[in-house]
Amino acid sequence: MKFLTTSLLLIALVFNQALAQKDPKAKAILDAMSNKYKTIPSFKATFTYNMENPEEDINEGFKGAVSVKGDKYKLKMEGQEIMFDGVNVWTYLKEDKEVTVAPYEENSDDISLSNIFTLYQSGFKYLYLESRDGGKTDVVDLVPEDLNKSYFKIRMEINSANKELKTFRVFDKSGSKYVYTILTFTKDDTIKDADFTFNTKANPGVEVIDFR
Repeated sequence: MKFLTTSLLLIALVFNQALAQKDPKAKAILDAMSNKYKTIPSFKATFTYNMENPEEDINEGFKGAVSVKGDKYKLKMEGQEIMFDGVNVWTYLKEDKEVTVAPYEENSDDISLSNIFTLYQSGFKYLYLESRDGGKTDVVDLVPEDLNKSYFKIRMEINSANKELKTFRVFDKSGSKYVYTILTFTKDDTIKDADFTFNTKANPGVEVIDFR
């Protein structure tokens, strides 16, 4: 059964690579979405995350919140905070009273609410898939041109009226699916650069582990 599942996955991967091109209709929708978010220099959002793998009987997730300003972000989820100040990544484990800081190491597979709105612009083919919810939602697939990536497809659901991203799903080659659903999205001009660095003075007693 596992061999059959893997074979079907490989067939789907090859099919998607062959089918997906830079579809003009998909590009128009993606450009409209991207341009909308480019006018927002900083924002806060809440979201849900689910990891699904039917073959392994896994379905787990959490709710989180993120603040973004340019390429900087602060992510809050399940007892931890992850902050990127443009140079370093800070990981704060509240229960352990510990924060780790290390230089950011770029990973071409990284997908997040800080880059999802412009991800399609380089290294991807895209295809308009369908209209859903009575014409209220446009569905677009992104297929990476780099076959060595850990995932073979990203499926985006975009509000056809206001061009807001509603949901995106990352289809991993292992058979797992990562689902991000944006619950709220708010422009916030009060976000400061200092918000993306851990404040040791405001958190006395927290051990700092510095790998810089």
